[in-house]
Amino acid sequence: MVMWLAEGRVPGAVEVDVATGPGASYDGLRRALQALRASGATFGDLPGSRPAEWAELFPAEADGPALQDVALAPSERRLHRESEQVYRVLTVAAAALCTGAAELGSPLLLTGLAGTDLSSLRGFMRAAEHAATSPGAQLLVSPRFGVGEPPGADADYRAEKVRCLNRMGLPIGLTDLVPDPNARHTPPEVFTPEADLYARAMGDGSAADRVSAALTYCRLAFFSSNWEGMASVAVSSLALLPGLEETAVEKIVTAARDSDDLAAAIEFEPGIVRSLADVRAFLLKVLGIQASFRGDQAAALAHFAAMRESGEKLSPELRAQAHLYRALTLSKRSGDLVEASAELDAGFAAVAARPDESDSVRRERGWLHNLRGLTFFAQKRLKSAFEQEKLALECLAGLTDSSSAHLRINLYSNISVLQEKSGRAEQALATWEKFSQASGSSEPAFRKHHAYRSAGLRLLVGEATAALDDLAVTLECARFGRDDFHECEVRLELGGLHTDRGESERALEHYRAAEDAARRLADPLRIAQAKAGRAVVTGDSSGTEDVVRFARISTSSPAKAAALADAASDTRAMAAVLPRPRTKLNRPFDAVNFQDGP
Repeated sequence: MVMWLAEGRVPGAVEVDVATGPGASYDGLRRALQALRASGATFGDLPGSRPAEWAELFPAEADGPALQDVALAPSERRLHRESEQVYRVLTVAAAALCTGAAELGSPLLLTGLAGTDLSSLRGFMRAAEHAATSPGAQLLVSPRFGVGEPPGADADYRAEKVRCLNRMGLPIGLTDLVPDPNARHTPPEVFTPEADLYARAMGDGSAADRVSAALTYCRLAFFSSNWEGMASVAVSSLALLPGLEETAVEKIVTAARDSDDLAAAIEFEPGIVRSLADVRAFLLKVLGIQASFRGDQAAALAHFAAMRESGEKLSPELRAQAHLYRALTLSKRSGDLVEASAELDAGFAAVAARPDESDSVRRERGWLHNLRGLTFFAQKRLKSAFEQEKLALECLAGLTDSSSAHLRINLYSNISVLQEKSGRAEQALATWEKFSQASGSSEPAFRKHHAYRSAGLRLLVGEATAALDDLAVTLECARFGRDDFHECEVRLELGGLHTDRGESERALEHYRAAEDAARRLADPLRIAQAKAGRAVVTGDSSGTEDVVRFARISTSSPAKAAALADAASDTRAMAAVLPRPRTKLNRPFDAVNFQDGP
């Protein structure tokens, strides 16, 4: 449980100040976990059973696969903020907080909660819901909510922090979080490259060194969803650019490339940064993307527009990206397809085909064709959309870099979806099967998603037995990667599928396994769904009280939980709101998402 506290100490509580500032994701969580550990907590089997996530929290204790090998990252190129990696880290951290507090038999008293990094605050939010299903886990919160002074409006995340605190059941308003210019953040106890780069970017070094650190920092922080830190660094670095000479750019970019291990990463590529105008556009893109992720689309559009006003030396790739991201925001967030199309026209003009063009220009044109295809798809112009996807593939001929590989994967996926939506499920399945030969197709994370879509398409064409085989592959990959979330989702859907087929025993088997996974996640909605499924299969209404009880304590999915609770008095109504297999495995990670929209 989480309690609101008056001022004062709590006898026997493990008290910890988590006001670590925005510099590095998970610093606040690390501090709380270290305080529990210093008091004797061992966190049970979590460090050993979840090594990939634990290594993100405590890099020196890494003993297992890298998180990027088993879970998906967010995507800059698609303005896709959902991150399976971050979700998993926050879920494990929340479980450790609750396990540690229960293990000690002592409350965990958190102070400085509003001053912690945003990723940690989302983890504490997850811990509050986790505690609701975990006997003995007591989290207490001090009512002191001072926050540091942000370097600019783009880095002011008080509204997001209020949403997190409200989700924890704390009656906090925006006026309760008053910026304090004298606020002091406690330094991190665990060294991470992200924390080091933030300190360098915001420190008192030369302008060139600070901007170089900022470019690398933004790449790293993107993968840990540290939007507040990215905004702080970008705002501060933009103010340094007027004092730099063009001759400094090569040093800035070279140092940025040499100071991280993300050479193959496709996000925020430094390779197309060739001038101060490009550096400015890069930083404005950072501000635009984090604004889009936090739901401020007007600010995002303004930042993307400002990218192309950076000067005559702006590289064609970054000019094209300025139009691409405006078009993506307009089409994906605002539904303004006319204006999005105009932006795409301008983007194509920036990277028009030339005999001596570079690979990066051709690749950028491929991304524009891909988005134009998606725009046509939104207009239900499916033939035109298909033609654009083929043009995008032609742009990638002979290209093997990471960004091109990522786009190629997107294109095969999009073509399959276009065929599915055109009513050609057999062709969609055939295209999808070719996709299984793509680079990286042997990796469990890839196979998990590929097999799931294959199963959904096979159900559409009447190949139920083969579909069940594919779903078994998805479950195998989920178990291999310790992926409780997707195992739970697929088990719930299989329960519904077998119920529809009249296969009660198999349905019950999946619903029981789904509840086990949901309890490992401490997700009350999914616990309720698993219990509801068993009630539907058996016709036994005695368990519906538990369905309602767990649904009512869900804070992360209130609409779905309310619908399930309202249906609990009628097994047929309850069956109608339970999950069934789909054709794409992507799911919103609501348990750590405080946004109101997509």
